[in-house]
Amino acid sequence: MSTNLSIESPDFDKIQQEAGLITRNAIHLLWEVLNYEIAKRRVGVRRATDYLSGRITSDASTSGENNLDLEGSMVWWYNSAFSFNVSGFRNGIEGRIIFIHNVGAGTITFLHESGSSDAANRLLNNGAASVTMATNQSVLYIYMNSRWREFSAA
Repeated sequence: MSTNLSIESPDFDKIQQEAGLITRNAIHLLWEVLNYEIAKRRVGVRRATDYLSGRITSDASTSGENNLDLEGSMVWWYNSAFSFNVSGFRNGIEGRIIFIHNVGAGTITFLHESGSSDAANRLLNNGAASVTMATNQSVLYIYMNSRWREFSAA
């Protein structure tokens, strides 16, 4: 029988005795469907909670990154003495936002539409040019229309 159910099982034998096999089977089917739906919703809520959890990741990269895995983070905090390039980010989901801040001594260059990353992971920067981020600078990207797009308040 199913495990980790949300709705307590009715007494199917009693239902069969009082209302017949067809009624018992119909109620059993409804009970299975309701538990399945609840389980699916629970998974969806868990995924949404993980997605919106606001994780912060600290990174001290020493070399360039193609298809950088954001590991579910919303804030990416660089602390590296080395300068390097980033050509794209993995795990793009429509509407996802990533805030990147550099506290290290090295500069980070975000390459515009670089072929070094998969097409869906590439960065589309304002002005169609690479963006260089020095110490204590930040950049914001939002994933829209299959690209990570640099956000500008201007």
